Amino acid sequence: MRIRFALPLLALLGACAPLPTPPATAYHAVGTEPFWSLSIDQRTISFTLAGSQPVQQPKPQVIIGFAGEIYRTQRIDVNIVHGSCSDGMSDRIYPDKVQVRVDEHHFSGCGGL
Repeated sequence: MRIRFALPLLALLGACAPLPTPPATAYHAVGTEPFWSLSIDQRTISFTLAGSQPVQQPKPQVIIGFAGEIYRTQRIDVNIVHGSCSDGMSDRIYPDKVQVRVDEHHFSGCGGL
């Protein structure tokens, strides 16, 4: 008799187990002329220039600067400055100004979560 009650109780306890923690939201930035996009997630920084292959690097330890965050890798440097930014092509206002250097090429744009 105890076995009959134990199985439903185990199923009920399993249903109450905590759910896995979802991954943190990635940070995104974009730029125009030329069009590019940047994504920073838990593990990687990925930069894509329109018409080109993405450049990915392992995410380094963030440097907290006076105005925002800085990421430096072998191929990608990202400087995030907290302050309103317009992409110049839409009415959208982003919370951050973003400067990116990829293989000695410099890009400016806007970003936020």
